Amino acid sequence: MLAVAMSALLAAIPPVAASHATPGQRAYETSCASCHGADLLGSANGPTLLGVGAADLDFQLMTGRMPADVPWIEIGHRGAQLQPDTIAAIEGYVLSIDSSGPPIPEVAGGGDLTRGRTLYEQNCQHCHGIDAGGAAIGGAQWAPSLHDTSITQVAEAIRVGPGEMPQFGERQLDPRAVDDVATYVFALSRQSYTPLVPFRSSGPVPEGLVGWLAVVTLSVLAFVFSRGGR
Repeated sequence: MLAVAMSALLAAIPPVAASHATPGQRAYETSCASCHGADLLGSANGPTLLGVGAADLDFQLMTGRMPADVPWIEIGHRGAQLQPDTIAAIEGYVLSIDSSGPPIPEVAGGGDLTRGRTLYEQNCQHCHGIDAGGAAIGGAQWAPSLHDTSITQVAEAIRVGPGEMPQFGERQLDPRAVDDVATYVFALSRQSYTPLVPFRSSGPVPEGLVGWLAVVTLSVLAFVFSRGGR
């Protein structure tokens, strides 16, 4: 009887680990562990979070890409799905285990707009469009609009390279360049802009169509003129 009573008493006592769990750990276990694993090592439903860095964590959570409704299905910018304090707690918990990886870039919005525009044209416009409104990039992929992103999210995306976007390290774009690009994109998305071509963006698909139409038009004109000269 004594053994049975002791067993019942021990079963009623909550595990020590659970009683000492931080708010960040509890939030992680609720919203993230089912895909990324209780140990952050990942699972069949999601990659490891060890070494991803603060920039990637913050970008994924603040844009609402995570938590995902369906594992491995990429979701675009839909706004944060968790409260800011919950996001901060999750980030703090994950980074307390492994703080390596790209940090959140420091951008104040006071970058050089002229230089930012040049860098945007060189590195971003061919996918995101002349007005940052997004564009098709082939293979059923789409570069998203940047109009609803914060200046910090623009800088984070540059560093982490979400989806099909390449990752730009400090050798490609140093912190000042990131600040310039983020400042320009943030300003561009908040002013009216009329593209030079009759499309929403100047991504590779509309630009290719314009080029194709130009070639066809010139070919037709050349044929007409050659027939008229006979």
